Amino acid sequence: MLPLPAGGEVSSDVGAPVYMRHRPERTLLYQLVQEYYPAFKTHLAAQGTVLPGYVEQEFEDYLKSGR
Repeated sequence: MLPLPAGGEVSSDVGAPVYMRHRPERTLLYQLVQEYYPAFKTHLAAQGTVLPGYVEQEFEDYLKSGR
């Protein structure tokens, strides 16, 4: 076992999976949604239209994933 800086231990197994956080905020898709989604909702509201609740929830959850 190898010591960790925090006092824990880690197995020296070769090929053990290491967690690497995805960074959705760095993707073009995330940046486009972040920039244009609020204006899109405003545009729809001005026309008297709204997105279905589940669609809005998906957008909101997606944007939270990068915060």
